[in-house]
Amino acid sequence: MTKRLIVPQHYNGISRRKFLNNAGLALSAAAAGQTLFPRGARAAGAASGSDNVIRVLGVVTAAPKSWEAFEKATGFTVEWTPIADDAGIFLHEMMANDAGERYDIVTCFSGTYEILAEQGLLMPIETAKLSNWGGLPEPIKRATQMKDEGNAWSIPVLLNADSFAYSYTDLGEPEPPNEVSWKILYDDQRTMGKVAIDNGIFAITCCAIYLKYHGLVEISDIANMTRSECNSVADYLIERKKAGQFRTLYKSYDEQVQLLANREVLAETCWEPAALDAKSKGLDVAYAYAIEGYDKWSQNLMVPAQVADRGGSEKTYALIDYFMGGAYAAEKSATEGYVTPRPDLGLAFAEGNGWSVEEIDAIRVSIEKVDKKFIKDLFWNPGYFNNLEYYENAMAKFKNA
Repeated sequence: MTKRLIVPQHYNGISRRKFLNNAGLALSAAAAGQTLFPRGARAAGAASGSDNVIRVLGVVTAAPKSWEAFEKATGFTVEWTPIADDAGIFLHEMMANDAGERYDIVTCFSGTYEILAEQGLLMPIETAKLSNWGGLPEPIKRATQMKDEGNAWSIPVLLNADSFAYSYTDLGEPEPPNEVSWKILYDDQRTMGKVAIDNGIFAITCCAIYLKYHGLVEISDIANMTRSECNSVADYLIERKKAGQFRTLYKSYDEQVQLLANREVLAETCWEPAALDAKSKGLDVAYAYAIEGYDKWSQNLMVPAQVADRGGSEKTYALIDYFMGGAYAAEKSATEGYVTPRPDLGLAFAEGNGWSVEEIDAIRVSIEKVDKKFIKDLFWNPGYFNNLEYYENAMAKFKNA
């Protein structure tokens, strides 16, 4: 989910597969009841609980445009180290590279909390200490992974329901919030050779949404597909590939925007900011309200267990409250179409601080959109697939056909 996918320098030249293999070693050790690093003396460069610096290891899209307001209000300074939005890389950093020794907050997809909590690598977040915790909408509360009453293992920072961009004027399709079908991408003569899809496993999961809804392939759970189910989705994609449906598979955010802006494609699975960027260039591009459903996700923050050990809870809670507050919510909803745990505070902030009518309307649209889209039950992205190999093998089968 990023323009923006900034990969730290030490990842350069190392394949995603290698990182997943390394994460697999970490997970294997976890399954055997082992932890991969001692909870003893801190390594060089470790975080401190006594200074005013909050160190974050986070997916870059979660960062605001500026920390100035937060830093001025709290006296804390934020140091943000970007990490790719890849669960394998994230788990490797947490379980094998001692990330909890160096960071006060970490962010990744929501599902990654479970293995870390089981290993005792997360600090339970006391929700009573969060001034903005109350009033969470039910769909967002369900995306919050609770430990027990009053505590949470992780808290959503950003949420959305991903679908696809489409050129509504060229296709003669209605604009949002009217619903359109994923069929536009996969089996439509109007878009033949003018469709772009993801180069990664999201091509499998997004197509599975369409196939499962219409009963074209029997799929029990898109988030936990069997090898056979993944292969059936790949077979369908191969059939459509041979028919000439797809123009290309994109690898980056910039490609997503370029393909739409250059009118090389009329439909594209993408992140919502890409559709908004294309629309800002004067194109009749919309982000779909889909008949079948969505790739629903949340980007969650977690607190390493070492934060409590080193006495860094106060500054950590201050930053969590900011993520749940109005200024952050307003920025993300107005510019990227995402919502936060308290989207209502974002609207109130914008209205109370003289934001433009257009910006306030954009925030309202984001809130109404997520409320409507999250009602659909079809698919919640788990973040980390237990049987990731099946999805990757199916994607490789499709690409190599």
